[in-house]
Amino acid sequence: MAKKTLHVDNQYLVKNLDEGYQQAFQRLYDYLLKDTRKSDFDKSIILNIAIEECMEGMKTKKKPSLIIPKDVKEYVFKHSKGMTYKQMKQKLRNQDYEKIEIGSIWLVFAISIVLFFFKNLIIEKYLINLWIDSLVACIAFVIVFQNIKIKYRIIERYNFGNFYKKIDIITILACVVIKLATSSNFDITYLLLVIHFFITKKKMKPQFENVI
Repeated sequence: MAKKTLHVDNQYLVKNLDEGYQQAFQRLYDYLLKDTRKSDFDKSIILNIAIEECMEGMKTKKKPSLIIPKDVKEYVFKHSKGMTYKQMKQKLRNQDYEKIEIGSIWLVFAISIVLFFFKNLIIEKYLINLWIDSLVACIAFVIVFQNIKIKYRIIERYNFGNFYKKIDIITILACVVIKLATSSNFDITYLLLVIHFFITKKKMKPQFENVI
């Protein structure tokens, strides 16, 4: 059975903490991992507050127990609301919007490369040769997979609905059909992906702005 884990934004920063602070953070992480009442987003907010406070505590040479007390329940209660909670929520919201925006740009280019290779595979006409073109397409596919995974995780976090999955499927299917129906590799699929990018961006931006 796979060990249960919790996605924590900016968790890579924990590596910059000294051993005492890492142990204190781990206690808090383990406690929140078992908490079934809070959402994963709320848990990530509290843990990100802890990361910032631990880094500040290291600078001022405070003991880890003064930042994250051994009774982590009290710490969680304190940071489950209030101004610090609200500010961290807005910070993570802004990070998520940037991730989706940058990831969507990568998706336009990566999907275009995969579709381009797909067409060349059918007509057996490659830019360099089958192996090199396949390698480039595989890298592009990994980029597509990773960015879609991040995109849907963020969409699910904020309960933005199924609109984005539907328009993604429709756009990709339309691109595949166009690739199959046209004789040339130079068609309107790239334009469709760009239009898809701007439609999703226009709809998603006000949704993020409403997250308080």
